[in-house]
Amino acid sequence: MDIADYVKTELTKSGADIFSIGKSAAGEDMLCAHRGEYFGGQIIITSAIHARECCTAHVVIRQIEKYREQSGVYFIPLVNPDGARFFCGEHIRGFPVLEKNEDKRPVWKANAEGVDLNTNFDASWGSGRQNVLLPGPSDFIGSYPLCAPESRALAAFTQKVKPIFTLSYHCMGGELYWEYGQSGARRVRDEKIAAAIAKRIDVKKVDGHLFSAGGYKDYCIQKLKIPSVTVELIKSGSHPFYEKDIAEDREKNALLPEYITKLMRTI
Repeated sequence: MDIADYVKTELTKSGADIFSIGKSAAGEDMLCAHRGEYFGGQIIITSAIHARECCTAHVVIRQIEKYREQSGVYFIPLVNPDGARFFCGEHIRGFPVLEKNEDKRPVWKANAEGVDLNTNFDASWGSGRQNVLLPGPSDFIGSYPLCAPESRALAAFTQKVKPIFTLSYHCMGGELYWEYGQSGARRVRDEKIAAAIAKRIDVKKVDGHLFSAGGYKDYCIQKLKIPSVTVELIKSGSHPFYEKDIAEDREKNALLPEYITKLMRTI
């Protein structure tokens, strides 16, 4: 069972409210689970926006199983289902860039169209140091902001929900990124939240945006002006990573949504 089928199976069993926020380039549902109340401030948690990091979906599935708070949380375990299927060895028809890059499966980050979704959001789009201008395994920004159906769907859903906080899981490095040009009271607030979360799950808080651009975290901070963090799980190693590699982080992060909902009440 590949990661996309695993996510569908586990979400069906979870008892959470399950729905699709949109379709991927290959027509796959981008599934979301909601726990808690629908009124009041909501949180969005995402993972697997990069195909080769789809093992992070196991962390979010575990969180859905464990969540018991009343505060509302939307969990999106597999933002990039097509890329995840490609990474797992599936042949996805109709996308030449995938056919040309069969040998890149173990390091593939992009969607089925070769767009790196975490460079495609409308947040200083195209200004990242590692941006590239052609479809491929990673860092292609797309032809314009939100041109990829997955990033467009996630941005639209985020605008609809208007969350008070977002958390995105990536790997690797054991680090937490929280900054994207905030200043004044917003910066103080966001750093306080980031420091508390980093301590809770034993990762390093990293200051500065490191010359990145167009990421989902960047979009949430710049456009919605809310606190948003990216957590890089798995402290050491090299791609590709699989479920066994994420096991320790899965348990460390299992109760993080409850912690964040309580933390946000104090901010």
